[in-house]
Amino acid sequence: MTILEWQDQFPTDEACREYLFKQRWPEGFLCPQCQGQKYWTIQRSERTAPLYECTQCHHQTSVTAGTLFHRTKVALRVWFMAIFMVAVDKGGQSALTLSRELGLKYVTAWLLHHKIQQAMADRNGLYKLGGLLELDDAYFGGISHGSGKRGRGTDQDPVIVGVSLDAQGHPQHAFFEAVSDVTNETIAEVLDRRVESLGVWRTDGWAGYAAAAKTHHADHEITLSDDPEAPVVFHWVNILISNAKTFIDGTYHGRGRARRQLHLEEFAYRFNRRHFGTRLADRLLVACFTASPHPYRT
Repeated sequence: MTILEWQDQFPTDEACREYLFKQRWPEGFLCPQCQGQKYWTIQRSERTAPLYECTQCHHQTSVTAGTLFHRTKVALRVWFMAIFMVAVDKGGQSALTLSRELGLKYVTAWLLHHKIQQAMADRNGLYKLGGLLELDDAYFGGISHGSGKRGRGTDQDPVIVGVSLDAQGHPQHAFFEAVSDVTNETIAEVLDRRVESLGVWRTDGWAGYAAAAKTHHADHEITLSDDPEAPVVFHWVNILISNAKTFIDGTYHGRGRARRQLHLEEFAYRFNRRHFGTRLADRLLVACFTASPHPYRT
């Protein structure tokens, strides 16, 4: 979809609200409290979304209640355009770019961008990787100023990475999770949420992966990191780690650890939907609509 087609589809806030109404109640209004089907419309002002009051129990709701747009003061058409811009740019859009292109204050653009990334993270969390997996840990955070070591033992921040492969060895889906350490307990907690049981795991034999493989009843294939075959065995996970670092450095200029996980979630979201093409904007809009509100707290 082109930007003109998107603008034609969502030219006004009213058009955006009509879209959200149909998404929320495809068969017609349904009260979230009592499942009543009749309602009154309460228009508070021209700038705010109308409320729908159930005629049966008098519960009031709106098309944005409980969604990422909950109680937003930003026009929905601005939200929708920000979602489109983030979706269609393969390299990602920074808050600064959104601010400039949409005429928003930087703090407003930053909050929209933050929430869109939260919606991506919510969507990523719905799925687990299974089958043949390459698993490894990577280290983010620029130049190490400690011992000068690379990998485990560095003072950079660890990230656990997994990628699933098809029968031909092509990558399917991936996850990235920033962690405080790579102890057995941390690795187990991450893989419990991110990976299905059984399957085949390829790792470098680090104790945390070995222990988790037993718990998940996975076939564990070990190739030590200094093995000449390691670059071949861990081909795709290494490529994704490199690409993720390039993505974060290029779009977000390597911003610190506070937002690193969300940047990684965005990279994984894009990678896992790399074949969606022009449908990605529509899918991201659905992800935002179905995401929880994610109120930002300082």
